[in-house]
Amino acid sequence: MSSTAATGEIRVGTRGSALALAQADLVIRAFEGAGHRPRRVIIETEGDRRASDLTFGEGAFVAAIEQALLAGDVDVAVHSAKDVPTTMDARLVIGAYLPRADPRDVLVVREGSEARSLDDLPRGARVGTDSPRRTGFILARRPDLVLHPLHGNVDTRLRRLEAGVTDALILAAAGLDRLGRSDRIAERLDPHVVPPAPGQGAIAIQVRADDTRLLALCRAIDHLPTRQAVEAERAFLAATGGGCRSPIGALATIDDGTLELLGGFAEVDGSATSFARVRGPASDATALGRELAGRLGDRHLATPRRRVLVLRPAGQAVGLVHALARAELDAVVVPAISIEPVAVGGALDDAVARLGDYDWVVVTSRNGAQSLVAAAARCSVALSGPRWAAVGEATPRPLIEAGVSIDFQPTRKSGMGLAVELPVTAGERLLLVRGDLADARLPDRLRARQADVDEVVAYRTHEAPEGSAALLADALTSAPIDAILFTSGSTVGGLVALAAEAGLEVTSIPSICIGSETSAAARRAGFTVAAEAPAPDIATLVATTAFALMTRDKEAG
Repeated sequence: MSSTAATGEIRVGTRGSALALAQADLVIRAFEGAGHRPRRVIIETEGDRRASDLTFGEGAFVAAIEQALLAGDVDVAVHSAKDVPTTMDARLVIGAYLPRADPRDVLVVREGSEARSLDDLPRGARVGTDSPRRTGFILARRPDLVLHPLHGNVDTRLRRLEAGVTDALILAAAGLDRLGRSDRIAERLDPHVVPPAPGQGAIAIQVRADDTRLLALCRAIDHLPTRQAVEAERAFLAATGGGCRSPIGALATIDDGTLELLGGFAEVDGSATSFARVRGPASDATALGRELAGRLGDRHLATPRRRVLVLRPAGQAVGLVHALARAELDAVVVPAISIEPVAVGGALDDAVARLGDYDWVVVTSRNGAQSLVAAAARCSVALSGPRWAAVGEATPRPLIEAGVSIDFQPTRKSGMGLAVELPVTAGERLLLVRGDLADARLPDRLRARQADVDEVVAYRTHEAPEGSAALLADALTSAPIDAILFTSGSTVGGLVALAAEAGLEVTSIPSICIGSETSAAARRAGFTVAAEAPAPDIATLVATTAFALMTRDKEAG
């Protein structure tokens, strides 16, 4: 037990800016209200170290505090939710969100100005902002204005405004409200004109995924409506492949259990915008975010329809093909791999017969789940006794259909996410069900956590199946392919082998990959990764593909 756990103290990590300290104080008061003893710890971040007239990328204000959290120097990290990258370190989770402040953007004008709204600004007025999102949507409304970069904290920007460096500012309402500077707000901008950044106005409290004490303390102060709204907005942002500096806005509102999500995309020059909206149960927040990304992506796709190369095994591409069609994308299926079940009566059947010996059964792919269910059926073994863990949305479906209750799924939908987050204790026995080409890092990481891991191969993957080289040649000669969808490292290897067999060049075609490991495999093979889907489900992959092709079309135009 750490010294802070023993004393009950909670070390709250924060940046040292006035706004960050104000947000940290809200977190401290929340913990104090729940009967705990928090203490503030100030950490300098890369965003703080950069000169005030330079811009910075996604997560610049987050990384240093995350490192302090991982090192055990603080117990929780306080972030503006909009600054947290959509893909977090698997060792960290958002333990709580505080009740959200006003998420809107605001117009701030020089003291004494008669302008009280965006429409009141005179033609040619200079408006300072460091946000491509704000720039695009404001120019769409007022193309006569001159948008220019203006960086720094709130006080710095206000000083520059009064010094005549700019005629107006666009800032976040929550920041001014929390600093007691609401009097400087001329107009709170309608989200239908300038949709806010996903997560804007929300405070995220980050903790280590394995810190059960802090996770429990955070649950007591977590504001569920804010969590649902922010998770919907972040799912939308992630599915588009965007980050905190993308020209994409979103705002979720919840009323009586129903979530309504507005999303918008703007060209940075204001030449085009697009908005879409979805409604549904607040409990489906993440799915609604992905659905909105797909709808908004549809509106931006140019005609003729784009052709996308799908490399999944024969018989396993139907769902993806239909989802691509709904997004106005034509799937061209060329199986780059084939799946072969293991022999009956082999190691898988032996492992199934001994399920009762294990504390956990871990499954990382749908093929593994299907093979396990089939082995249990032929061996007349009930799938009961151990706890079950699975990665992603598709993997557990065969198990659930067989009556298995899934006890754990990691927040980061990958094998490494599971390796870090699985609540396994030293000495527990674990059966890992996987394919023959699976990465060795997952069992190695679990063993490093003192788990007793048995691995069993449930299926074998063969690259470049017979007959696919001819299919690839037909696909490439009939019409251009606009993107390749890589769903695993084996699909990369399979396509490379097929192209070599057919004497074709494929690495010049942009690729869309599921996860960082597949992206790394694609780059090693010489492909350009145009976008990376942050989750291994079909909806996220399709939305990421739609936005990647939309962006390429706009840049080409």
